[in-house]
Order: sequence, then structure tokens, then C-alpha cells
Amino acid sequence: MKKYKYILCLLPAFLLASCNFSYTYVIDGVEMGEADEDEDDFDDSGSYKIKVWVDQKIKTLTESQIEAFVTDNPKYKITADVQAVSEGNATSNMLLDVSDGADIFVFAQDQLARLKVAGALGKITDKFADFIVENNSADSVKAASLSDGIYAYPLTSDNGYFLMYDKRIYNENEVGNISTMLNKIKGTNSKLYFKAQSDGFYTASYFLAKEKDHPEQDSLCKCDWDLDEITGQFTKYSDTFGDDNGLIAAKGIKEIADKALVASDNSVSKFAPGTGSASGTTAAAVVTGIWDYEAAYNRLGIKDDKGNIVDSYLGCAEMPCYKVGDKEYHLGSYDGYKLMGVKPQTTKKRTSVCRKLARYLTSESCQTERFHEVSWGPTNINSSKNPSVLSHPGLAALAKQHEYATQQGQCPGDWFLSLKTAAGSISANSTDAQLTQILKNYKDGLKDLLSDAD
Repeated sequence: MKKYKYILCLLPAFLLASCNFSYTYVIDGVEMGEADEDEDDFDDSGSYKIKVWVDQKIKTLTESQIEAFVTDNPKYKITADVQAVSEGNATSNMLLDVSDGADIFVFAQDQLARLKVAGALGKITDKFADFIVENNSADSVKAASLSDGIYAYPLTSDNGYFLMYDKRIYNENEVGNISTMLNKIKGTNSKLYFKAQSDGFYTASYFLAKEKDHPEQDSLCKCDWDLDEITGQFTKYSDTFGDDNGLIAAKGIKEIADKALVASDNSVSKFAPGTGSASGTTAAAVVTGIWDYEAAYNRLGIKDDKGNIVDSYLGCAEMPCYKVGDKEYHLGSYDGYKLMGVKPQTTKKRTSVCRKLARYLTSESCQTERFHEVSWGPTNINSSKNPSVLSHPGLAALAKQHEYATQQGQCPGDWFLSLKTAAGSISANSTDAQLTQILKNYKDGLKDLLSDAD
């Protein structure tokens, strides 16, 4: 998964203005509209050239899965042009030019409305919609839906973050509290790598926190944006990040403003190698997502005498707690999903084939294969019950963090930049008055993020 997908939550207004918000495109005289849904017995045999955009990590696997689909369905002759395009770039490229975009592409759930508005997705109904609902978790179906129906195929359930740590430095009882973690590494060359002051997606974890051991409670703060799904315009917001509870989060951020102990980065390459020595500053722990699991596992890998990794010093845990006053708050996070979209096609037959191919690529077998290849968490109900999935350390940590997570919705991309600016202004010596002013500046700027702002 591309780690910066969340920065692209919504591009600035000047880019949105350049997009065609009509649902019908004309390419060489052929309308690209929402074609009729097709039953499985529809005669759509023939030869097709289909462009597919997926992450580099699954490019080769996707090519082999498409080959398997054709083998199982010999009436199709598919020439698949599978290109390595990240989820974030897939969205921005589709918005810039839908007609030249991929027929099938992967994107992050917070881009769903924009892609619909731009005409890059059509509503999914009939057997295709039934397949999605019957085979995937309810939350992932919700992530693939707008107010009037389903618009994409759920692909993964792992677009969130958790804690990875070096088990040579921490044991599992020491990673539940940030103060404990920081005290343990004082005077060493190791740091906590956490982007809470440099990336609004991670900053939000402090404001989305809940009281320790009370995942059933509401998070400290909320910021909800109302998006007009017809025009793609943000019309209003409801925000408490800048209120009294936001001050609790801001006080928590003060603790990680000590640059001697915390680095505003989340590169797992900062882990000291499991075999050999490392010079310079190394990571004691990194807050990141499942997309970095394999790299972290290998970096901290323990090798046998033949150079094969037989184990790893990598530990995984839910997010830790921070303390303000006499209360501890469990850091929150955003839950997210990756989805597979199908662009409206020029003919009914192409629509049928592309939708059937997307249905196959998000099926139980393909999601399970994807898990074994790159550790991506499945949305498929049966695949998610696979013993290997249930026992995976990274996905297990993410599942625990899910209790404290908030499902990511639609928001202006600049909102995350506003959070980053506010968090970056907090120092280890900030007074309550200074923190209150920082939050006031943040809240005053929200109105400028509305689509109709001057």
C-alpha cells in the first residue's frame, strides 16, 4: 500500500475544478456511461485489451491471477496491461483524465466519492452487488458504498497503523505506554519513529484517542465533513479537535516533541539489522502499517548459518497510551480499506468482462493469495478466518487496534495539512495558553477548507 494515500484525501479545489463532474464521457463518438448490469450468462465472449493499475508489490501476482481467470474462462482472450501505480497516484491520474485511465484500478476508500463524481466509477447492482455483500465484511461493504449504493469491490481491510518494535529493546509489557517506551531509550542511540508531528494522518491518533480500557466510549474528538456527492463540494463540517478535549490531545503531543527521543519518520529501514551491527540512530519502534511488515520482518530477521531468515526480532502491538493528568488515553487511529474500481466502459460487453474480472480479483482465493504474498489483510469473510491470517502478528495487532479506531470518511486533503501544522507547532515546553492558541488557529482555518470558501 502506498503510505501517503491519506495525504490525497481530496485534492485542492483548483484541481477539482479541472475535473469533469459529468457521469457521461464521449471518446471517439462513443459514450462512456453506466452500462446495464450483466448476468453471468450474458454472451460477452471475445478478445479484450484491459488496463489494470495495482501496487508494485502485487503486479506480478495480479498478472498470474488474470491468467488464471482466463484459463477458467476460455471464452475470453484478454490482453492485460498490468501497470504498477500506487493507490494515491491511481486516484489523481483517474481524476485528471478518466478516458486515459485504467479499466480496473485500486484506490483508498476515502477517494470513493471523488471518483464517483468524476465519472470514474459506476454504481454496482444485481449479482455483482450481491457478491460483494455476501462475501465481504460489513465494514468493508460500507467503505465501498455511498448513500445510493455500492461503487467498488472491497480488496483489503488493513489501511491503518499500529506499533512495530524491536524485541531486543522492549518486551510486550513495555510497549503499552509512551512514557515507558521513551524512558527506556533515554541515553541510547535509539528513537521512537512516529510521524504524529509531521503527518496529519498520524496526528489524528492523539485526538481520536479513548480512555484506556474503554474502547466502547467515543473518541476524545471528532471532525466530520459533509460532502455533496453530486457536485463533489464540501458544504459544512462539525469539529471538536479545537475544543477542550483537543487540549488533552495537544498536551499528549508535547511528550513526543522531544526530538532527542522521537523522530518524525516511519521508515522501518531505521531498525538495526537482526544480524550485524548498525551505526548512527536506530529505531526502537516505528508506527506504521501492514504495508511495511515484510520489510520490517526482514530487517530484523535472524538468519541461520546459510543466510536464511528463520525468525525475527520484530514485535507488533496495538497503539500505546499517553497520560494527561491522572488519566491514560489509548491512541486511536483511522481504519481504512483498499478498494478495486471499474471504470465505466464503452460497451456493455466490456462492462461485463471488466466487472467479472474485478469480482474474481477480489474473490476469496485471490485475497488469500495476496495475503500469503504480501501480508495484505483480506476483507473476504472466509479468507479473513484463514488460520494463517488470524495468527499473523501484524494483522493481529491491527485487529486489536481496530477497537480504538475510527473509520475514515471523506475530508478535504488540506485538513490533514492543518493538523500537521498544528501538531508541528507544539514543543516540549509549550504552555497551556500556547496550546490553546494553536488549537484556535487550527479551528479558525477550517472554514477556509470548505469548497465555497473565498
